[in-house]
Amino acid sequence: MNTLLGKGSSFNGSLKVEGGIRVDGQVEGQIEASGTLVLGKEGILKAEIRTKDAIIGGKVIGNITAANKIELQSGAHYSGDIKCRGLIIDSDVFFDGSSKMLGQQEGKA
Repeated sequence: MNTLLGKGSSFNGSLKVEGGIRVDGQVEGQIEASGTLVLGKEGILKAEIRTKDAIIGGKVIGNITAANKIELQSGAHYSGDIKCRGLIIDSDVFFDGSSKMLGQQEGKA
């Protein structure tokens, strides 16, 4: 992880990260990460997101496009559309939206 937005922190705007990012605070706007985006259990994203992989444990309102896979962990709350090559949804996940599986060429972050 190159970037960490800790618990109690908030960011509003456009965030571009080389490598991975972990969010335990709140982000509103846009996120682009060339690595993995990890959203902790207490994290909140109100954002349009483009990343390589995403692991979601908290709350997301917005759309995610991932070049590879997205994992919605138990207890996650997701409202929006998903585009990725692989999707993992654990039990006890709230998911309101649609998902589209990308082909090899479409999945570039």
